[in-house]
Amino acid sequence: MKTRILIFAMLLVSSITGMAQRQFDPQIIELIKTKKIAFLTEQIGLTSKEAQKFWPVYNELEKVRYELMDKKRDLERAMETPKPGMSDADYRKVAMEMAAIHMKDSKLIEEYNLKLLSILPAEKVVKLYVAEGKFRATLMHEFRKNQSEKNEVEKKNKK
Repeated sequence: MKTRILIFAMLLVSSITGMAQRQFDPQIIELIKTKKIAFLTEQIGLTSKEAQKFWPVYNELEKVRYELMDKKRDLERAMETPKPGMSDADYRKVAMEMAAIHMKDSKLIEEYNLKLLSILPAEKVVKLYVAEGKFRATLMHEFRKNQSEKNEVEKKNKK
C-alpha cells in the first residue's frame, strides 16, 4: 500500500512538472525548478554534504521519469481521437505499452528509493516524499490563483 502511494505521488509530481515544461516558457520552468530545490532542501533538512550527494541522484531520477511520462503523454495524445480501423489487437498493444511505461516507472522509483536510502537517513527520504506532495499542492495552488487572477483581469477588460 505504501509503495502504491509513493508511486502515485511520484507520478503526480512528474506529471505536473511535465505539464509545466510543455505549457510555460523556459524562464518559468527554471523558476519552478529553483523553487522546488529550495522547498525540498528546507523541508527535508538537507545538510550541504547531503545535498551534494542527493541532488545529482534526484535530478537523474527526475530526468528519466520525465522521459517516461513524455512517452506516456505521446501515447495518450495519439489515442485522444479514435483512429478509424483500429482493431482490438491495436488497442491491446497501446494498453500494453502504457502499462509497460508504468511498470518501468515503478521499477525506477524502487531503484532510486534504494539509492536515496544509501545517501540519506530513512527519515529524510520519507520527508522527501512528503515534501514533494506539499510542493505539488503549493504549485497547484499558485497555478489556480494565477488562473483566477487572470480570469478576473479578463472579465474587467471585457467590461
